[in-house]
Amino acid sequence: MQKQPLRSGFSRWELLAVVTIIGFLVALTLPAIQAAREAARRTQCNNNLKNMGLGLQNYHDTYQMFPMGAMHSGPNPGGDPPIRAGLGPSWWYGTGPFMECRNWYDRVQSTQRSGGPARLEFCANDMAPVFIGKVRDIEAASVSLNNLIPDYMRCPSSLLPDLETSTGPICLPSYVGIAGGCDIDPKSQDYQTALVAPTTSRLYQNEAKGTGVAAGGIVTSSGMLPPCEQVSMAGCLDGTAYTMIVGEQSDWLLDQNQAQSRKYHGDAGWTMGGTGPGGGWLSGTTRVDPVPKLSTPGGPPAAWGADCWNITTVRYPPNLKRVMGAKPLPGCSENHGINNPLQSPHPGGLLVGFVDGSVQFISGTTDLAVLLRLAIRDDGQSVRLN
Repeated sequence: MQKQPLRSGFSRWELLAVVTIIGFLVALTLPAIQAAREAARRTQCNNNLKNMGLGLQNYHDTYQMFPMGAMHSGPNPGGDPPIRAGLGPSWWYGTGPFMECRNWYDRVQSTQRSGGPARLEFCANDMAPVFIGKVRDIEAASVSLNNLIPDYMRCPSSLLPDLETSTGPICLPSYVGIAGGCDIDPKSQDYQTALVAPTTSRLYQNEAKGTGVAAGGIVTSSGMLPPCEQVSMAGCLDGTAYTMIVGEQSDWLLDQNQAQSRKYHGDAGWTMGGTGPGGGWLSGTTRVDPVPKLSTPGGPPAAWGADCWNITTVRYPPNLKRVMGAKPLPGCSENHGINNPLQSPHPGGLLVGFVDGSVQFISGTTDLAVLLRLAIRDDGQSVRLN
């Protein structure tokens, strides 16, 4: 009897079938892998905000006040009220010792005269050795911030750059302090024609409100980290579990025209003029006086505009990204956009930290009135998300 020849391998059709099955299985598992990776990144982002909340609480335990969201550094200029001084630090700087970052905090602090006006401003350029005329100021410390990227300042899901360039000069944080919120009033002039207004019958009108640097910008001091002003736990009248103190600005802003693909910086440490002379996590403001009080609450903002990095006044719904373009929405800008929205690359919304140290996920469908109540410390309404 003749033996049948043994087959040496797969036929082309069998091989094609195997490859097709493998491809199908890979297609099924890739989304699950990506989802697992995003879940891990979101968990790390959550931990970052928890650590920030703990650092802010420890600061408060030490000084009985939270840090100013953005402050100046002396010497104070003349005038009544005084207007501009040297560029001071942001709230990031004050919390450094409470975030296991005493090393760089002390090095930056060494550039300031003890008990007197500032020798150097709080910007990346001035942290390097300086020269007075042709003579090096030997008292100034060399504080290179180029390679300093504290993990807790960066959302791992963010596609925004860590630094302005590959060599620095300073870290761009993914998180922003909450200076306050605009009026909770659907008829307020804070929400001009075509802007989304809060829908509510329980109104809140800011007693202090000033103009921002970006066209149409509004800055208030109704939050926990306002500029040129310190707030204590006692000032959080709505309750520490119902008031935000930090939130995400960790994704690109987009053009209002959906046909345009350009992306814009929406992070609070970015500045168009380069982050060396100001910007990044270190810089605060040059303004000396707090946000001005209004003679009639609910009216237009008083003239105040100043560079303010690392803080925001909530004005727009969460995760609103199409705010830029030929005519950006009021207060939105790559250059000191005080009303740049809270937003992130996390699917469906963003993470925020509360005064009590808790962290919650804000859905992109959350009503603007709810977000404003969370941003404002004394509107008289305690709002829970779940």
